[in-house]
Amino acid sequence: MTALLTARGLGKAYPGAGWGRAAPRTVLTGIDLSLMDGECVALIGRSGSGKSTLSRLLLGLEAPDDGAVLFRGAPLAGLDRDGRKAFRAAVQMVLQDPLSAVNPRHAVGRILAEPLRHLTDLAGPARAARVGELLAMVGLDPALAGRLPGQLSGGQVQRVGLARALATRPALVILDEAVSNLDAPRQVDILDRLAGLRRRHGTAFLLITHDVRLARRFADRVVVLSEGRIVDEAPCRPGLALSHPAARELIDAVLPASPGVPG
Repeated sequence: MTALLTARGLGKAYPGAGWGRAAPRTVLTGIDLSLMDGECVALIGRSGSGKSTLSRLLLGLEAPDDGAVLFRGAPLAGLDRDGRKAFRAAVQMVLQDPLSAVNPRHAVGRILAEPLRHLTDLAGPARAARVGELLAMVGLDPALAGRLPGQLSGGQVQRVGLARALATRPALVILDEAVSNLDAPRQVDILDRLAGLRRRHGTAFLLITHDVRLARRFADRVVVLSEGRIVDEAPCRPGLALSHPAARELIDAVLPASPGVPG
């Protein structure tokens, strides 16, 4: 079976800082990762391990220095215009900072309608109905469609970002620390809603996080990234059989479980 999204031998480096010919800073090396339709994978690692860089490569926002990203077996770099449009509709992302991902001058309804206008055939009443459906899907009152982001709480704006990512009925949603700024009950609520979406529509998710508890609650398997390399992987079962020191460090750092978030 062809994977939905594949990273094959990905490598990425950035120019070194400082004067003169500073050595490049290697961020990712030899990354191999596949996500299947309907699968949920958690990518865990400390800050600076390369998680967000990998997400940008998977989305085609940056080009790898080595290797390739494949969408349903086809290299992203070789997609034609129609192929790129299909990819944009099929693979969406939710960021950690919700305000950085929305136009503060646009009402919520317009923010949600934008991907519908560019990536779907919905128009007029059908588009407006989809906006209301999206707000309800993430637990927001459809009446908020007329509000500006600055009139909402941070948690509400994060849900708007999630609703926008779901607008095109994507095959895969990448959640880059997307619930890390929420308190535990809201984290659980969002993840439970996404789990329901997965059951109903077969949506796949890549959960990027440093929180092992969230990974265990939501994912089928956990992949550990450390210093730009995948160093461990295990299915999400009781006991989570991860043995690499970087993985054990993340597990040992978990605080006592908050209400609703198993430790």
